[in-house]
Amino acid sequence: MRKLCILVLTAGMAAPWARPSQAGEALKSATLEGEVLDLACYMAHEGRGKKHAKCAKQCALAGSPIGLLAKDSRVYLLVDDHNQKKAFEEAKKLAGEDVRVTGKLATRGGVAAVIVERVERR
Repeated sequence: MRKLCILVLTAGMAAPWARPSQAGEALKSATLEGEVLDLACYMAHEGRGKKHAKCAKQCALAGSPIGLLAKDSRVYLLVDDHNQKKAFEEAKKLAGEDVRVTGKLATRGGVAAVIVERVERR
């Protein structure tokens, strides 16, 4: 039983989404699909979907942090790429809508994020 527990814990820690990105490590590119969230409303009262889209857009454009509720039900923080901020700004305008986001995946301190390089409506 003890060996089984150790095996399960080791396998879980080896999962790519569970392992933090290390400084200097090349980040992996990914394309994810899902809804752009206004994280303030999503965390406070699970605000999402078409009925919340107008509020999400207003909050995102006012500076609320944004995220992506991916098809696998995981939520990723969306952050700007310091070298090309345009894609992140476009993601804010698409809050409350279904999109396809391409960027680099990073995990720090238990937070999974996508550094947005490209975003498009689905």
